[in-house]
Amino acid sequence: MKKSLALGLCALLMTLLLAACGGNNNEPQSSPASSDPAASAPAESSAAPTESAAEEKPVTISFMHFKSDVTDGVQKIVDQFEEANPNITVDVQPVKYDDYYTLLKTKMAGGDVVDVFTLNNGAQTKLFVDGGYVEDLTGQPLFENFDPSVVKAQETDGKNYIVPVNATPIAVFYNKKIFSDLGIAIPRTYDELIAAGKKIKEAGKTPFALGWKDGWTLGMWIGRDLPSNTALVENQPDFFAQLETGAAKFADNPATRTMIQHAKQIFDLGNKDQLGVDYNGVVDLFAKGDVGMMYMGTWPLADIQKKNPELYETGIGYFPYPFSNDASLNKLEFNPDASLAVGSNSKNKEAALKFVAFMASKEGGDSWVKNINSLSYVKGASADIAPAVTELQPYFDNGEVYDSQVYIKSTIDWQNQFVQNLQKLFFNKATEDEVIATMDDWVSKNHK
Repeated sequence: MKKSLALGLCALLMTLLLAACGGNNNEPQSSPASSDPAASAPAESSAAPTESAAEEKPVTISFMHFKSDVTDGVQKIVDQFEEANPNITVDVQPVKYDDYYTLLKTKMAGGDVVDVFTLNNGAQTKLFVDGGYVEDLTGQPLFENFDPSVVKAQETDGKNYIVPVNATPIAVFYNKKIFSDLGIAIPRTYDELIAAGKKIKEAGKTPFALGWKDGWTLGMWIGRDLPSNTALVENQPDFFAQLETGAAKFADNPATRTMIQHAKQIFDLGNKDQLGVDYNGVVDLFAKGDVGMMYMGTWPLADIQKKNPELYETGIGYFPYPFSNDASLNKLEFNPDASLAVGSNSKNKEAALKFVAFMASKEGGDSWVKNINSLSYVKGASADIAPAVTELQPYFDNGEVYDSQVYIKSTIDWQNQFVQNLQKLFFNKATEDEVIATMDDWVSKNHK
């Protein structure tokens, strides 16, 4: 990837994190340095064995994460850490995102200690912090490897409990040959996107690769189409905050009906058995080269490279998802992804902190980029993700990026509820009006 992209990303990561999911946190308080003895260990030293490594007692730490879609890549990073720290073994526990938080909550509540685990910044971090399950990392030297704005954006109640790992664009991969053969230009509006899909279908190919068996893939799309149209098209940036207090309803928000109609249109242009194909299946489908488009973050790139190197190198491109018919609003969605936390009840905190410090080092950041095909928040980390991502360079260079998640200021799990109700719509077991009424009825029983 060109140097200008790397430099532009560095600046953008700093700016975007200020307005990211941390907006759900309470107002900052003072941030005293951690009293943990491990806090005095420089972050840079974590990447190499200490002189007394041979004298250290072997220890095993558990690492539970929700990046199961890139299990092999995460293991490569862990292997690199273990090679540099031979007395520390990492027991890696990947969990599908749909099941992750339920399992993590169950483990924590049952006294099953996890040494290191992933969290999403914002509401989920606040939940585990309030439960007393997360170690306070405020003042740890490893935070020196991040821009201060990034550290600030990851605060919960004015303290740092999590360490940022990566961020990714959420956009549309497209098959260049299919687009070229059919004379399709990159869609800049939603109507153009659907027109492109219809043209691909008329040519006997599959327009959209949809792995909506996994609720998170459909939820990811819902959780961006709806807030984008709500805040930027309907000019209701505070809708979700009002939804939580009962001051607003889905029925009063025109973007709700827009999102539902969008979902139905895309579903009708998807592969066969959209609700029977999971994330891995849909990546396989797209990697074969017979599908026009796939809405996703950068996570599938490593698998596509493995399964179809030629397609990975020259056959796919990447463009922003055009959620509206106003091209000026359709900027590039760019979101934080995973952050790392240390269990407050861990009996191996020194080793756990050393592992987290490695992830926060340039060596760890570069390894994350190389093996996960995602961007790192670590200063100076590589930005060379994949050829397709270079097509996004103009959006980074011109500052045409945004984060729809800053508008979701709610702890109500409305996305999963919408997934369930849209599935009924897809099978003609519910109408648009019934879906909206059901959602408002559910929220009325769950808002504060």
